[in-house]
Amino acid sequence: MAVLQTAERAPTPPATPSVPAPPPAIRHVIIISEDGLRPDVLSEDLTPRHMELMEEGTKARVAETIPESDTLPSHASMLSGFGAEEHGLWWNSYKSDRGYIHVPTVFSVAHAHALKTAMIVGKPKLRHIAVPKTVDHFERPSYLCGGVARRAGTYFASDKPDLLFVHFSDPDEYGHSHGWMSPEYLRAVHNSDRCLATLLDAIDKSELASSTLVIVTADHGGHGHRHSGGRRAAIDREIPWIIRGPGIPRGGIIPETIHTMDTAATTLAALRLPRTPNMGGFARLARETDVERDP
Repeated sequence: MAVLQTAERAPTPPATPSVPAPPPAIRHVIIISEDGLRPDVLSEDLTPRHMELMEEGTKARVAETIPESDTLPSHASMLSGFGAEEHGLWWNSYKSDRGYIHVPTVFSVAHAHALKTAMIVGKPKLRHIAVPKTVDHFERPSYLCGGVARRAGTYFASDKPDLLFVHFSDPDEYGHSHGWMSPEYLRAVHNSDRCLATLLDAIDKSELASSTLVIVTADHGGHGHRHSGGRRAAIDREIPWIIRGPGIPRGGIIPETIHTMDTAATTLAALRLPRTPNMGGFARLARETDVERDP
């Protein structure tokens, strides 16, 4: 009688636990600075896109600029990691005869490593930061943010810069002319929120969205009709700071005080570029272990 032999089956290997795929590498950084934007005006009613961005990424509980809280000195520190005494841009208007910033910037470091850099801004004074042969594209399409946001969105999608700085003028313009916290200032803030939405929409629809880090911040706050240089009024130094992108926790809060020079350090770290010797600031590429959440 034939004997049927059943072949032994090999044991089924245990299931391999699923491992989340690492986030895509950051290949593009966009810094958006809203001139004169006070962080205490951000709200669901006035700035809904800013509030959404905080949920999409991480915000600073407290952030501040340098004591010389004027547009040009502050942006120079934001984009270099050096204080005003080092970077040399202590004035606050465009003066073509005074040349350029005295220290390396995020643009010069990026350009030296063959990355494409661009600045699209509302104020001509920011040209003092655009040292020749460090910024591949400098453009001032309009003074107020509508034209700036539309152009920046189009440029980013078409030209694909590795590092893009975008500057909105509106809150500062109406703070000086009508007073910080005036109805006119608040309308300008609301309009800046709409401009931010326009730019973020263009970023998010582009093929670069999944590899792009966005930092939204400001150069200074303000009170009355001025920002006093920050030495007399703390409110002039307080700024928003929001970061969103690959690997950044959603809805996180950085508990330590962020300083504007951290923007430069964070940008270089995100693009895997070396720090400039002696620059200040800390890289704030927040991870889950770095953030808190409100109850």
